[in-house]
Amino acid sequence: MDFEKLSITERKIIVGIDFGTTYSGVAWAETQRPDRRLAITTWPVSKTILEGEYSDKVPTKLRYKGKKGVEWGFSIPVTAPPDQIVEWFKLDLDPSLQSLGDTVASTGARGGRNVEKLVTDYMSALGDHLMYTIREKLGESVVKTTPLEFVVTVPAIWSDLAKEKTKKACQEAAGLSATKSPIHLISEPEAAAIYALHGLDPHGLKIGDSFVICDAGGGTVDLISYTITKLKPILEVQEATPGTGALCGSTFLNMRFSKFLKQKLGRQPDFDDEVLSEAMEKFEKTVKRQYTMSTPPDETYTIPVGGLANNRELGISRGRYSLKASDLQVIFEPVVQEVIKLVQDQISSSAVPIRAVLLVGGFGASNYLKERLRNAIDNKIKIMQPPNAWLAVVHGAVMKGLANSSPDHLTMVKVQNRKARKHYGTEWRTRYDERLHSELSDKRHWCGLDGCWKVYTMEWFIKKGDAVSENEPYFTSFVWTGQVSLGRIRKVKMDIYADRSSRSAPISKDDDVSLLCHLEADISHIPEGNLRRRRGADGNWYYDLSCKIEAVYLSASTQYTLIYDDQRYSTVTAEYV
Repeated sequence: MDFEKLSITERKIIVGIDFGTTYSGVAWAETQRPDRRLAITTWPVSKTILEGEYSDKVPTKLRYKGKKGVEWGFSIPVTAPPDQIVEWFKLDLDPSLQSLGDTVASTGARGGRNVEKLVTDYMSALGDHLMYTIREKLGESVVKTTPLEFVVTVPAIWSDLAKEKTKKACQEAAGLSATKSPIHLISEPEAAAIYALHGLDPHGLKIGDSFVICDAGGGTVDLISYTITKLKPILEVQEATPGTGALCGSTFLNMRFSKFLKQKLGRQPDFDDEVLSEAMEKFEKTVKRQYTMSTPPDETYTIPVGGLANNRELGISRGRYSLKASDLQVIFEPVVQEVIKLVQDQISSSAVPIRAVLLVGGFGASNYLKERLRNAIDNKIKIMQPPNAWLAVVHGAVMKGLANSSPDHLTMVKVQNRKARKHYGTEWRTRYDERLHSELSDKRHWCGLDGCWKVYTMEWFIKKGDAVSENEPYFTSFVWTGQVSLGRIRKVKMDIYADRSSRSAPISKDDDVSLLCHLEADISHIPEGNLRRRRGADGNWYYDLSCKIEAVYLSASTQYTLIYDDQRYSTVTAEYV
């Protein structure tokens, strides 16, 4: 099948959305022109001026204005009072993550807000602008007749619940839900790897080479190591070690700068939220990006502090504050140290020698971070920053979507295997065996169906560190029973558990084994006569259904299917907890 000859019904528009803590990006491509990926770079500054601001990404910010609706991104005026601006709400999607101590304390106060509504409102605005942009580029009729498919990126370290919340918020977003398009998730570092590797000079790479992708964004820093398994016809890689990460992105630099400025200038008359807001803008857009290790400690950066009286001792002159490079180092260092430790741990936990570290993401483009890493790790390991590091994730998401829609025709990077980050399994009753289950003897119970003692144990279908492939589903077989006298079985239920600790998978459920999701399959449409029965040892009749659950582990989500009597039932709903 040639791309140029794709019929109208086979064409698709693939959209990648990099929903970030501080900035978000959108890119898209048509399946018949897969090599032409377009990132949205013009953004609304008001409801009437839809292409007023040029930037690779748009701020992840909202401002609610009562009956006047919602302002977002660049349409929020710089003069807007900071207490009206809602930002960093992405971090609220996964409250289970531990963060950098006191630096994140300020976000803790936001816990009461409805994060799902915030994400939905933001994605609605983003989706509306996306549809406007595509209509401008392709025309109304093409957009009406061409189906869209969305690939949304999520941090790899997020819980399954946080990923599911993101997907649901996108499905409910007005701009996206109107198209009724499929929404897929991909982990941010995997998307970044697909893009960064695609752009690397292949002559320097050999089969067996391994490298770390460090995706340092606004809120999260995610790391994954890959080993090259094939160079031709396309580059194929597999994960070398389970990914790691933490909350230590560049948002935390902003928090530390804000705290620093309040401590330095907070007691000055006329220091208020507006002064702080302008200073933060300068730090975010200029200072943070210009600072390098080679900057002399006594060099200063000019920060606007309009309205503050001259104060030579504090360094305020004519509405400007002189920020010393030595102060910047104090602001940067704890956050950078955290990233360095993550990279060092990823390198040391890899079973194979690491040849390079690829830095991507907004924070990954920082010269200071690159230089500090260069000094902290073995000098045989290259530190690389691919071009367009800030857009690596969103371009990788589009490339992944294109590969999924026509796998045979795209020359790009393929991730063959991933490493499981946790043990995954379920809990079933099994025949009590004194040799295996002696420590569970007080938990055994009598089974009337089989006429023996039984005990609940864990059945792990994936162990932490196992190679997991999208192309090879995992099956777990089980027997669903129930007394016929209690009524026909309408639903088959299963609980999936996970254990992220580094120990070997335990025999039975304990405090470290947490519930991941409830699966429920509706079998009420299966005729009664097709439900197998057998008489139990106690003389009662029981339903006795031999079933399988098929699980396919994708980059950032899992698909479940029930198999009974060789029939596939994709009516399985997964409710994450």
